[in-house]
Amino acid sequence: MNGIGQEPTIVGLNQLDVAILMGKYSILLGMINFGTAKQKTIAKKILKEMESYIYNHINPISFELGNRNLGLNEQELHFIDYALN
Repeated sequence: MNGIGQEPTIVGLNQLDVAILMGKYSILLGMINFGTAKQKTIAKKILKEMESYIYNHINPISFELGNRNLGLNEQELHFIDYALN
């Protein structure tokens, strides 16, 4: 699926749910980047658990649009993916 004609959508979550997820996600990324080894391990585990929840509610077009709006290149996306795995 190439996403032509599709709009980014969030299904089953309201604005408050999304805001809480974004806040939690930001904190976890901070733990991965600046935390102790134990905090990094905990944050990665929680992010893995959150991924399935997020992917059940947000379509792939939303992620593509987010990457484009942030201006992330392939190397930066690879680095982010590497840090989370």
